[in-house]
Amino acid sequence: MIRRYRVGWLYTMCGAPIPDATIMVEDDRIVSIEETGIWHDAVDLSQWAVMPALINAHTHLEFSNLIDPLGTQGMNFTQWIMEVIRYRQGFGESLAVEKAQAIRSGLKQCAEHGVGVVAEIATFPLMEVAYERPDVHVVSMLEMLGLDRGRAQERLDQAREHAVYPWSHENVTPGLSPHAPYSASKGMIDQCVALSQQHQLPIAMHLAESLEELELLERGTGPFRVMLDNMGLFQETDFPGGKRPADYIEQLASAYRAMVVHGNYLTKPEIALLKQHKETMSVCYCPRTHAYFRHDRHPIESLLADGIRVVLGTDSRASSPDLDLWAELQHVSETFPNIPAEQLLPMVTRDAAFALGLEGSFGTIDAGQKAMVSAFAIGSDCPDVLTAMLGGQPRLWNLGVGLTQLDLATA
Repeated sequence: MIRRYRVGWLYTMCGAPIPDATIMVEDDRIVSIEETGIWHDAVDLSQWAVMPALINAHTHLEFSNLIDPLGTQGMNFTQWIMEVIRYRQGFGESLAVEKAQAIRSGLKQCAEHGVGVVAEIATFPLMEVAYERPDVHVVSMLEMLGLDRGRAQERLDQAREHAVYPWSHENVTPGLSPHAPYSASKGMIDQCVALSQQHQLPIAMHLAESLEELELLERGTGPFRVMLDNMGLFQETDFPGGKRPADYIEQLASAYRAMVVHGNYLTKPEIALLKQHKETMSVCYCPRTHAYFRHDRHPIESLLADGIRVVLGTDSRASSPDLDLWAELQHVSETFPNIPAEQLLPMVTRDAAFALGLEGSFGTIDAGQKAMVSAFAIGSDCPDVLTAMLGGQPRLWNLGVGLTQLDLATA
């Protein structure tokens, strides 16, 4: 069955916006787009602007039941990590059950804000029960922690299973996340890169996130050393000093797709290195988490100037007020007014899909793509559609199942 939707403005992410366009959909895929022509059976969306479903490129949904972020704004980063550890320990034996419930809640919250794809950092492998939400595609990126050698081997075995697991939900694809320089050994990162190459998996790593991290890499000292010492995990061979985020960028560069998460303190040499590998590497900026920790100004403008893909994530409710990805984009627009709006939209659509290896199904509105879209009510005489979208709130629609007049009336 062919379904037709006549929209006021269509942002395909494949070219210029198209006014008064008709989208043809069969099953769950887009068949074609017509720029002219009137179909009497088309659903009237003439007062709506439509773009691809938003993509949250990085989040930790296990914290989705938090009302407020952990700790206090601007606190020391390692102190916040200890707050995270204490939060997890508070669940005791019910941790897995609580995580699954929080993830389901988080997916619901994301969908309510127009998000159709979520890259979720999974602390437990194969959490199928948590992903039972067919209207949101989940990239389940298994978190890899491995300074403890015994635990590292166990996690690598789980990663190999995670990479090839026959998910019963069609809305789930796998990925890996070697956590960070202070929590994943060089050998573990190399193994993740090898699995990425072998199975064409996206990988993501927290990198250049905090000044404390840079001190640990450069000198083997500081709050991270104290924290790791207290946990019995610090070894001189892991942190001899003389390291930079560039060392890790080099490691990640040969992956199928690799994403530097946060990148708050990337320097010019590291940005130049990312530019060399921009065909496969991206940087994920989490704007409101960045603001929560009061980091120095993010290098997003330099990254964009060098043609490096920058995508956006909500991080988690442990460091951000909610899971509203559009609010993250609005924050970028307000903080960096020189970045044109046309350059912001790919960060949560086309470029994010590429970063996660999903460009064949998501991120653009074109023939063969999934019929998942984000829609904005703009009215029939809107003088500046993009400005109205930036000031509005998106609604997630699956055009493959149809929209009733009641849907439109309550949108």
